[in-house]
Amino acid sequence: MIAVLFPRFDHSAIEERFASWQAETIVRAQTREFHYYDAHQHAKDVVRDVDTELVFVVTDPLVLCSKNLLARLSTLLEGADAVVPVTNEPTHPQQQRVPPAPYMTLRELEDAARIFEQEPNTVTRVTWDDPDPAAYLCRADLLAHTNAPLRDVLRGRTVAISKTDFVHRWSSMRGQVRHDLLDRIDTDAKSILEFGCGEAPLGAALKARQRCRVVGVELDRDAAAIARKRIDDVYQGDVREIIEIIKERFDWIIGGDIVEHLDDPWSFLESLRQLSKPAGRLLLSLPNLANASVIADLLQGRFDYVYMGLTCVGHVRFFTKKSIEDLLVMTGWEPVEIAPQQLAVTPQASELIDRLAAANIGFSRDDLTASGYYVVARNR
Repeated sequence: MIAVLFPRFDHSAIEERFASWQAETIVRAQTREFHYYDAHQHAKDVVRDVDTELVFVVTDPLVLCSKNLLARLSTLLEGADAVVPVTNEPTHPQQQRVPPAPYMTLRELEDAARIFEQEPNTVTRVTWDDPDPAAYLCRADLLAHTNAPLRDVLRGRTVAISKTDFVHRWSSMRGQVRHDLLDRIDTDAKSILEFGCGEAPLGAALKARQRCRVVGVELDRDAAAIARKRIDDVYQGDVREIIEIIKERFDWIIGGDIVEHLDDPWSFLESLRQLSKPAGRLLLSLPNLANASVIADLLQGRFDYVYMGLTCVGHVRFFTKKSIEDLLVMTGWEPVEIAPQQLAVTPQASELIDRLAAANIGFSRDDLTASGYYVVARNR
């Protein structure tokens, strides 16, 4: 048996909390011995109550592991101090491997991991430097003699990287630079409001590109603190309440994948018009519920919430291109452009589309292949 050590984790946002519960559930199903630990605890103290020879250590509480990862890694430990899987978001360059096929849902991720597992086992041995491995398997004795936090245990040790075992790591929800949105904002915009600005990477990029005033609104306190160092002003709190106290008017109002997190986006977008200059622009990014990956999952009885993406657990409203058009018209915004977000179609989505075509069932290929939409609207 293999014991699991999982970091205690709490966050104000449901997205992060759910992602950690999901990650924990997947690894819990692979063992009967499970222990929580605090990030600052030293390995030798964490492992005192462990009764197994082998230990699986999770250092990233949001990492998505395959359903038989622990057993597979345990067969590869010979000749190394620890073994780690490959991942899409590595901190060590040798740990990176591009997934065999794109995936947009949890079911599709599971399929991609199984493709790797069908390959002959391949291991690369490296001397590990400082990066956080996300998850690793080692002998309990290694931890019992290590006076350092679990994320630092591998430093300087011989680590086997399994090239056929894949885990998914999430990119930063609040720290990504949205170049796709940046490219759609006029370079002559002088005043910009971004709701759900996160750590304000977009606002910082705007200020680096052009002379403008950027104001952000962000619910997460830690992200708002970082944003204040990057842009002109930041309001921390619920955007639905804060728009009532903002007295400025803006050339552009930006919301990247935020509207679907609101229980009443109709009243919200209507209220936003009071913050827009006459003929001011609204730029949104919205996921597409009609995407073929989601439909293919539903046909298999699946709709798996995840940290971020098409089935983000924080989504409380769902849209297609038609309902986005209706949303804008109902709230007084004049649609200028509703453009599909172009992402690779997954094998599961492609199979569904091919079968629909073969069965002569009418459908819109454009609607099924769009992962979401870029929306530009004008204040009437």
